Order: sequence, then structure tokens, then C-alpha cells
Amino acid sequence: MKQIQWFPGHMAKARRQIEEKLQVIDIVYEVVDARIPLSSSNPMLNDIIRHKPKLILLNKDDLADPKITKEWIKYYKKNAVEALPINSLTDNLEKTIYQKTLEILRDTIEKEAAKGMKPRPFNAIVIGIPNVGKSQFINNLAKKNKAKTGNLPGVTKIQSFLNAGDNLRVYDNPGVLWPKFDDELTGMKLALLGSIKDSILPIDEVTLFGIEYLKKHYPESLEKRYGIDLTALVDNIEILDAIGKKRGCLVSGGEIDYDRVYNLFLNDLRNGLLGRMSFERVD
Repeated sequence: MKQIQWFPGHMAKARRQIEEKLQVIDIVYEVVDARIPLSSSNPMLNDIIRHKPKLILLNKDDLADPKITKEWIKYYKKNAVEALPINSLTDNLEKTIYQKTLEILRDTIEKEAAKGMKPRPFNAIVIGIPNVGKSQFINNLAKKNKAKTGNLPGVTKIQSFLNAGDNLRVYDNPGVLWPKFDDELTGMKLALLGSIKDSILPIDEVTLFGIEYLKKHYPESLEKRYGIDLTALVDNIEILDAIGKKRGCLVSGGEIDYDRVYNLFLNDLRNGLLGRMSFERVD
């Protein structure tokens, strides 16, 4: 596969805005997809934020395999990285995030107190690639719906600022992807979960990648969701055919409508209808 290029102008602008805001930022909240915590972490952003204190938030925890998520939390702790699994849609995060922020910024708080400075609100910036739930996370903290949200990658186009309680101020900014993916596997994982637009990679290749992964790691989920028997199917095309027949994805003459099968499978996968699963493991 050749390199995947995707770096819209508003993402380049967002990078500049992040760099400018860092002068007044106390802590960085990086939102990643709990199902692919490494692939959904932008290495370019790590270069930008440098040594700023950071908290990694494994969002969409409700869609991820809980056993795998626990392994990731242990991995981060072993590497002295602060991380929390969250569900930005349902969790009450304001108190949890603020208390974790106090822990991470303990040295800063003690230094300012030693200088006679009064307690102050902390400034945080939320970063992450598109479609990992940054705006939902901010709305959760602020108890408001001022940060625009959506199911498509790249909904947030400009930076915004919200108060998250009396002691925390949070900046939002557009999701930033790095200019290109040199690793085919990273691109496939991002495409599978909808973090890059479906037009970037061939939808048939993405679907077959997902089928192969589930066949290896979550075969029972495929069988249960679509009422198929994997032991009776030779290859991934036969699995697609079986799904198409079971779900009536047919065209005239009884042929399989593969485009409908692709979209059906990806929609089920992205929305957790196949069950909780993760696509990256610590090992």
C-alpha cells in the first residue's frame, strides 16, 4: 500500500493554534479511542506538547474489550503515563477529571503555594485525532452542549473555550491527524473505526481487514450477530456472502450487494453491535 495522505488545511491551522495555546496551558488531555489507543494517538502532537503534563483518556471504553483495556492501563502505569478509561457519553467526569488533574499537577500547585500564590483555575487543552469523542468529553465536563459534536471525523473546525466548573478551563480544537500513515496497519485500524473518512481507503479492503480480525479474535461475535457458522465457510468472501444472504443484501438475480454488506458490517462494528472488542493489544 502506498502512503495515505490526509492533511486538510484546518488541521495545519489547528497545529499552529495548539502550539500558541501551550504557553498558557497547565495540562494536556489527550483523548484516544480505547479500542486502538496507540493507532489513535497522534505522534506529531506528542512532539508539539513536549514536556507538558498529560492525561490520556481512553474514550469509548464501553465499546472496547474490558480485559484488553485493563492491560492497557497497566501498560501506561508501568511506563509512568497517567491514563483513565472513560465513556464521555454516560460517565459523570467533572469530579474524576479534576481530582486526577490535581494529582498530576501536584508539583506545580506546591511550587505556586510556596511562592505565596493563591489557588487558581487550571487551563487544559483537549487534543486528539478526529472522531475519538473530544467534543463529547468537553460537553461532559462543562455540563453544556456548546462544543459541536457529530459522528463524522472532523466536525470541530475552530478552537473554543469552556469553563468546566469553577477550577478548570478547557480549550477544544479540531482533531489533528498526522500528514501521512507510513504503516498500513495503522491506517486500516483508523479506517475500520471511522477515524478517517471512508473515501480515504477502499471500503472492501477495510471490511475484509475487519472480518479477518474478528475471525481470529472474536469469531463468536460474528456468528452470533449474523447467524452464520464460520466452520462451514472457507474464506472471507464466503463470510461476506453468508452475511449478505442472511441480511438480504441482494440485487436482482440473487447476487450479493457487496456495498450494502460493507456498510452494514462497518456500521455494526463501529456502533458496538458486534459486542465489545479491541483492535490493539499490549503484546
